[in-house]
Amino acid sequence: MSYIFKGRLCGYICRECLEPLSRVKVRIYRARKDQDVPSLAVADPKETFAILTDEQVNAKQSSLIAEVETAEDGSFSFELGDRQKYKGEPFEVDVYCGTVPHRKPGPNPPPPVQFSITTLQPRWRQLENDFIAGWEYCLPYRFWCPVRLRFGAWVICGHVTDCKQHAPIAGVKVRAFDVDWLQDDDLGSAITDINGHFRIDYTTDDFTRTPFSPLINFECVSGPDLYFRIEAGGTVLLNEPRSRGRAPDRENVGNCFCVDLCIEGTPPPSTNTIPIFRKVGIYNVDPGDPNFAAHGFNADGEASPGNFGFTGTVRLRGALPNGNDPTALEYHFQVGEYDAAGMALGPVTNIEADKIAPTTVIGALEYWDWDGFAWIHRFADWYANNPGAAPVTVHTQGADIVVVPNSNVDPGGWIKVPQLNDFSFGGSGWFVGGSDVDLIQLDTTKLTSESFDLIAPPPVLQAGEHVPAAKKSRKHRFKLFFTARVVAGATVSTNNREKIAFSNTSYKQRRHPNWPEINPDQPRLGVVSLNIAELMGGAPGAGCQHLNTDLHALYTAYHPFAASGSIYFEGPPVLPASIALAFAADGESVSPAGGHFFDISALQPCAYILWMQVNFNLTDGWTFFGTVDWDHLAFCKV
Repeated sequence: MSYIFKGRLCGYICRECLEPLSRVKVRIYRARKDQDVPSLAVADPKETFAILTDEQVNAKQSSLIAEVETAEDGSFSFELGDRQKYKGEPFEVDVYCGTVPHRKPGPNPPPPVQFSITTLQPRWRQLENDFIAGWEYCLPYRFWCPVRLRFGAWVICGHVTDCKQHAPIAGVKVRAFDVDWLQDDDLGSAITDINGHFRIDYTTDDFTRTPFSPLINFECVSGPDLYFRIEAGGTVLLNEPRSRGRAPDRENVGNCFCVDLCIEGTPPPSTNTIPIFRKVGIYNVDPGDPNFAAHGFNADGEASPGNFGFTGTVRLRGALPNGNDPTALEYHFQVGEYDAAGMALGPVTNIEADKIAPTTVIGALEYWDWDGFAWIHRFADWYANNPGAAPVTVHTQGADIVVVPNSNVDPGGWIKVPQLNDFSFGGSGWFVGGSDVDLIQLDTTKLTSESFDLIAPPPVLQAGEHVPAAKKSRKHRFKLFFTARVVAGATVSTNNREKIAFSNTSYKQRRHPNWPEINPDQPRLGVVSLNIAELMGGAPGAGCQHLNTDLHALYTAYHPFAASGSIYFEGPPVLPASIALAFAADGESVSPAGGHFFDISALQPCAYILWMQVNFNLTDGWTFFGTVDWDHLAFCKV
């Protein structure tokens, strides 16, 4: 029995801006003798927060139960039990920061910081053989910003809107400056996302250095004096005077600063596509899409209508700009799996190259090719994650140009949008994206893949028996996150598929062990096993006796996405009526004790086949919808 403690941590930059506490260590400690545990367990974390000294950390080292690192979204998960000598009691929650999220790298990194948040008594609830509890907490900015300051990490969070309608403005560049005594410091820039939000990270050095640095660093006050400029497509939309930085609300700001900026009028619209995640195969990910009802998802993450689970390699599709976009962009996907109940989301990880099929085609190379007499208009597929893609030779009237139409997958799963833009006679061609291209082809077997053996160890599963609980799968549900950004810079768009169900199972089975089978141990998608009770006696290979009046059909069907099934006869008419299989909530259908009775007394003497068909609600989202498996047995009626 284990105690599974899951949670998520974040910190406020200001009231309107927060960030996940990504890649920090969460440490939990046993209560110590000098602590008033009941009082601490009910106290507000705002009263118990404390930044610890090295001596305080060392003093409670012997009380450490366990530590884990948070994921990119600030989530974490502990599995505690006998090895940790944990029995469900209260514990103290600390966070150890080797750095803080988004801190710009630099020389001489500051020492790590550990702080204590609270003493917690989890509210454990039992789920099957384990106890589970969850906890989420976001540090107030008056606690989190001092932690960031210890690392010399400064940040500006803001929004850009239309001054009149207050609508968010996406895709504009915001630049931040500090008024300085010799020359103004350019603190950095960012592109606003679809919500008009931007974030600029900088360090203490960025506003304290002078032309004489590092010999002389001088700043009249302890924080920068900020003013901003907003640009789009070479047009300046807002140009604050440097005197704005001396106003009371901008002078000597702290290391966490939030600002709302607005521009008069509407910025010139972008002529380039903003990358976005739109579909899984033919299924729309956005509930607001006009076609969501016809091709969308249900609340359980299944393709709807039809309630299909996804299997194999699925195409995550969307929009990419052409190669003439002046901004270098890149995108990636992240994924997290929900628990067995489909409620609590586990750690979120990047979808790296090993999970992306090299058959992914994200667009095309369009070019003019010289055949010796005329220019021929040609296209070639442009791949992602296919370094072995065949080079394209663009023939010209001069030297030929060789283009490798592939974008590699960088660490973190980032794929750069090609910026090839020379669609001219003699040019290398240009990249053509579009509104409905594959962003990646996701190999879902790298997220969930299960194999079950119903042969070894004995006994072999017989038709009519229940599949052991330990050899049953479940509907695995995930969340997909999409992010597009300026290369190694500001985010320009994000969207998610809140829940999607994946299933990849195989079962090694003997469908009717008393009969010889071709490839009897070949794994199958689900359990589909049929037998006739009257033919099961004797040694293997027996069962050739004739039937007269009675037939008892034994059957077992199982798959978490089993949808329907039937048992029916093939032979001279008139035949007994077929029966529909009834499936339990977990996807299993088993015959009643002794088998389902069919009266075959009215059948004429002849050979017949008893068939079992099971339909599975599975799709790759594109080329097939539903999968069918069969089992059958022949018999003679006298």
